[in-house]
Amino acid sequence: MNLFNIFDPSTMIINLELNWISTFMIIIMMPNFIWIMPNRMNWILFKMFNMLNNEMLMLYKMKKTKSPAFLFITLFMFILLNNFFSLFPYIFSSSSHMIFSMTLALPFWLFHIIFSVCKNTKNMIAHLIPLNTPIYLAPLMTIIETMSIIIRPLSLSIRLTANLIAGHLLMTLLNFNSMLLIIILIQMFMMIFELCVAMIQSYVFSILSSLYSSE
Repeated sequence: MNLFNIFDPSTMIINLELNWISTFMIIIMMPNFIWIMPNRMNWILFKMFNMLNNEMLMLYKMKKTKSPAFLFITLFMFILLNNFFSLFPYIFSSSSHMIFSMTLALPFWLFHIIFSVCKNTKNMIAHLIPLNTPIYLAPLMTIIETMSIIIRPLSLSIRLTANLIAGHLLMTLLNFNSMLLIIILIQMFMMIFELCVAMIQSYVFSILSSLYSSE
């Protein structure tokens, strides 16, 4: 009954390690009305997808490549649903673990790096030196740009994980047994704040992934 157990992947339920199954339960429990018939939920999702698509099309508008917006919108929805699912009490928070965020960030980053090296080697090497850089600073700028590219999946993972852990721990540390009005108001405020964080972090992760791919 320890609330901190939601951050422990090794916690077993009836001698079965089923914590990570919460990541996939969102797909199983998603009601059919979301995709079977038009309704208000479909309208909200359509508006959200349209906004994300327009945001990502701006990154690819001046390029000859087609926009893989559907891929990043799917990534956004998967992270968003996992973030919402982890807000329920005593449910394992998979999106607040580095293994979850690195599993999403590293393959995207690695695919784009390999694709750039194989298909567009000259432009990728030229991209390591910013425009109008003095020749004597070129080696230093190459090292800096290379390091900034290497740490991108780590920064994406840490950003998502750290923000979710911070909010979850703060809600856990509040006194849930107290019935004081001020505590209840703080808990309500924190819940609304965590809902906003869940949406914002999903949006930031998908947008930055699309930005890195367009570069």
